[in-house]
Amino acid sequence: MAIDRDQGVRRTSVKEILEEPLVIPSYQRPYSWEPSVAVQLLDDIRTAFRPHDARDLMAGDGGAYVLGAIILHRDEEEQTTNVVDGQQRLLTLMILLDILDKAAPGSDTAKDVTAQESSMAPVVRVRRRLTSRVRMMDDDPAQLADFIRNNCEMIRVETDDADEAFRVFDSQNYRGKALLPHDLLKAFHLREMYGESESMKVALVETWESAADVDLDRLFSTYLWRIRQWSRGLSAPPFAANHVGAFKGTTVRSAQTPSSRYHLAAQAAVPLLAAWGSPADGIDRGVSRSRFQLEAPVQAGRSFFEMVTFMMAELESLRSDGYSDPGWDLYASTDDDLIEIRSKSSYRFVSEMYLASLLYYTNKFGEAELPEAKRALMRWAYSLRTELLRVQMVSVDNRAKEYGSAFVVLRNADTPADLNQLSTRPVGRVQDPDHMKALTAFLNGLGY
Repeated sequence: MAIDRDQGVRRTSVKEILEEPLVIPSYQRPYSWEPSVAVQLLDDIRTAFRPHDARDLMAGDGGAYVLGAIILHRDEEEQTTNVVDGQQRLLTLMILLDILDKAAPGSDTAKDVTAQESSMAPVVRVRRRLTSRVRMMDDDPAQLADFIRNNCEMIRVETDDADEAFRVFDSQNYRGKALLPHDLLKAFHLREMYGESESMKVALVETWESAADVDLDRLFSTYLWRIRQWSRGLSAPPFAANHVGAFKGTTVRSAQTPSSRYHLAAQAAVPLLAAWGSPADGIDRGVSRSRFQLEAPVQAGRSFFEMVTFMMAELESLRSDGYSDPGWDLYASTDDDLIEIRSKSSYRFVSEMYLASLLYYTNKFGEAELPEAKRALMRWAYSLRTELLRVQMVSVDNRAKEYGSAFVVLRNADTPADLNQLSTRPVGRVQDPDHMKALTAFLNGLGY
């Protein structure tokens, strides 16, 4: 039997779904969410919970917030309703609601963990982290719990055909490929486009969809994520779903601090200030660099999509500009379209590190002293290739996050001249003078 047209797919509140006698079948994996993912769910709900205009505040209604789909299989023989997809979210919501319900002044929710439970069990770790987050938040626990039960909704998909349930699960989660982190970001920022016309939303989505997944993944995974981490002196593990919070940015509703309010106002004001200035070549590029500062949180919603469009174009321009000097293109691991050149794969990681540092520099200082900055960054990034017989991602990660790296220096830089703090020692492999001999001579020729 197919999914019932009238009742098979419908929106339902969290309260209604949790009151149903649902069963977690034995084939389901155990609870496995990381605490960071659970906290992100709480933070997203809190953002939706806060009224985003005065009318909502007066009405005490934050509106409905959809938490995704839950896929159910109605087993007529066993007379049970089995959860095929959505159990991790449901269990996390149950944990969170229990914590909120018990968060009265003076209560200790941590004591609910039994002695038999391992302190490293995922459910215990998640409960401990959520408990800590709830204690620190300003929101009223009772009101937030009520919002989750009555205003948060899920798309309830039910069928009595087990095969169909799993086909829906596959379609929902995979569609022939793994769900990429930037897909999650697109969904989040579309939800944050309050007040935007449908035509504007359609236009932004069409622009987004016109870009290849490989290009969007490269922008976030290879450049924006790494710059964010390395500039803070942190490792940059592969960009994954639990890292998307770094690019959710600031919303009008979540801007509760002086810093977040400043960034919202600044990003809105930059285009207006630029319009008053005199026309000049490259003014649009300069305005966008000012508006989309890598050290500042992006403004959620429409601004996010505009930032992505600009950064993709900026990256392509820098690939051309960054290797425009005579002889430099010999060491680029990609062509002008950022497609990897197989014969130059040995330069891949250092080439990516160079372009990332150049993107960071121009985002902060524009064209100021750019020729000198290019030489310094090229020499710093590619020197790693001359020092090691084999460069792996871990080698680049260690070099990029260390004290004195280009990313750490740029984060603390006030002027382009501060880039002089980069190492000026001769490059090369002492134990093997012939290793990367041509590259060593080229880099030493850039000056130090």
